[in-house]
Amino acid sequence: MTTTRCALVALIGQPNAGKSTLLNALVGARLAIISAKPNTTRMMVRGAQTFGETQIVWLDTPGLVNGGSRADATKMMRGFDRTLQQQAESAMAEADVLVLVADVNKALRDFTTEERWIANAAKAKQPIVLVLTKTDLLKDKKLLLPLLERLNEMPVAAVIPVATPRNQAVPEVAKAVAKLAPEGPHLFPADMLTDQPLPERLAELTREQVLRLMNAEVPYGATVVTEAISPPEGEAPMLVQQMIVVPKNSHKPMMLGEGGAMIKKIGTQARHAMQQALGQGVRLELRVIVRTAK
Repeated sequence: MTTTRCALVALIGQPNAGKSTLLNALVGARLAIISAKPNTTRMMVRGAQTFGETQIVWLDTPGLVNGGSRADATKMMRGFDRTLQQQAESAMAEADVLVLVADVNKALRDFTTEERWIANAAKAKQPIVLVLTKTDLLKDKKLLLPLLERLNEMPVAAVIPVATPRNQAVPEVAKAVAKLAPEGPHLFPADMLTDQPLPERLAELTREQVLRLMNAEVPYGATVVTEAISPPEGEAPMLVQQMIVVPKNSHKPMMLGEGGAMIKKIGTQARHAMQQALGQGVRLELRVIVRTAK
């Protein structure tokens, strides 16, 4: 009888470490949205990768903000930030393996937060793989050697430097995790990449463009809701209808832009992202509303 293995793997790390970029590269699809703004990820995204008898279910999490105990991490936060932290903690508790993602340029300056996470994982007897991202941005590659020597003395299963998402080191991450996968049945069919509902996935692709194109004042308060998806008919492409919900009246004209220029730009780029993700034509209709007080 063939033995199957399956691992739930939480991608953890500080904001903007490159967790979502790594997830997309690992599964070969655009599941998690990416922007330069911290805390872009608002919810846990699951991506499945199956090779042979082994399946890895990657859990992309919001950025962690504290290297101490999980209880201490939430004491200093309120509201939405605390919710993000709790989502990350939930993924960590659920995971068979942790993949700690760290920006190598920041790690060279200060690695104390990541060291505490590694120590916490060791206490919990939770296997951990360390991925150093953005090594292509490191001007002096010689600086990496002392750090790697120091990291190899820590209780981690592997230390893997990664440059760009297309770098050959990315498969090494999956190989390192596969060695740690416990025996168990697969959770996803082999051809299924994610359990994220299509309306939610498409809404996130539009929110990604809001984050990228809008000023700091607006994006974090904006929410995108997919109202309807109509399948293609004849030569007509799939129709996606969404609303962008903003918290203040003053935000609506900013989201629309002069003469509707901003909402048109958001829509164009979101539509291109949807077409790339789905591999088919998409017609996107957007409207902007102001959130009403309850």
